[in-house]
Amino acid sequence: TKLMQNSGKTTFKRTNIDKLLNYIIIGIVFFLIFVCLLCMVACGIWEHYIGRYFQIFLPWPSIVPQDITRGPIIIAGLVFFSYVIVLNTLVPISLYVSVEVIRFMQSLLINWDEQMYCNKRNMAAKARTTTLNEELGQIQYVFTDKTGTLTQNIMTFNKCSIAGQSYGDVIDPKTGEVIETTDDLQKVDFSWNKDYEPDFCFYDKTLLDAINNKNMATHLYFRVLALCHTIMPDDRNGTLKYQAQSPDEAALASAARNFGFVFKARTPNSITIEVMGVKEVYELLCILDFNNERKRMSVILGQGNKVMLYCKGADQVIYQRLKKGDESLKAKTQEHLNKFAGDGLRTL
Repeated sequence: TKLMQNSGKTTFKRTNIDKLLNYIIIGIVFFLIFVCLLCMVACGIWEHYIGRYFQIFLPWPSIVPQDITRGPIIIAGLVFFSYVIVLNTLVPISLYVSVEVIRFMQSLLINWDEQMYCNKRNMAAKARTTTLNEELGQIQYVFTDKTGTLTQNIMTFNKCSIAGQSYGDVIDPKTGEVIETTDDLQKVDFSWNKDYEPDFCFYDKTLLDAINNKNMATHLYFRVLALCHTIMPDDRNGTLKYQAQSPDEAALASAARNFGFVFKARTPNSITIEVMGVKEVYELLCILDFNNERKRMSVILGQGNKVMLYCKGADQVIYQRLKKGDESLKAKTQEHLNKFAGDGLRTL
């Protein structure tokens, strides 16, 4: 469909001023024709009643019949074209040239404008379509898709739901209401973690408390984030960095890292993580990559005499593969997912 839509002729963009000028020019042309017709009729009447007496001084051309009826009609027809030539300056053809020159000068001013210069990219504004200059001042709405157009496509870990408990919102202990996240709100302190990222922000301290209290579901959740991915670690300069294929994988692994579940190393046959300072090595048995058909990613790991399958993906795909029972837990988790999506967050 997209190829077929783009295979048509390229439409020429016209501004509202261009359309208005076209209407004005057409109106002036019709006015010119009306004036020439009026002059033609007046000339015919004058030639019929008065002009024929002035042939000694103003003889009719040889192509004009000397008939008193047909002669004035032919003269009037010739006079019509004469007046078209005489009055053609009524049509302001040079106006188009003047407008194009003005637009060209405006495009130069846009290119030279220091206030429209981007220091980060070392790039000045560029007027690619000069015919649309005057439309800029008439824009009321800007429509864009949510990822990549006006944003940098950077994802961060904001909220999660673990075993029916939602984390990420800061609750006021006095009122029980959610406190709005601002720069003044105190962030969770991750300085105890030598691998934490200073730029990582999370405000709900109850999630870190659950980890410190060795909550089994919370530990399992972050193990999934630390193990189920295709990220490659880079620790050559003494600073651990992740190279991820997608920003959502990087965001999830970064969250696990800051909460103490640090992905350390990967080989073709193993994955190494560090859980609260304790090193854990897993045998990598198989990776099932994410694709549009599966809509999920899975990793099969071995540790000792145990084999584990960790999986993450779209909620509907995962829900179809959960064991029967715990319907209240599923409903609670779905409620949290709907709330997260309503807040404009991407959910998995």
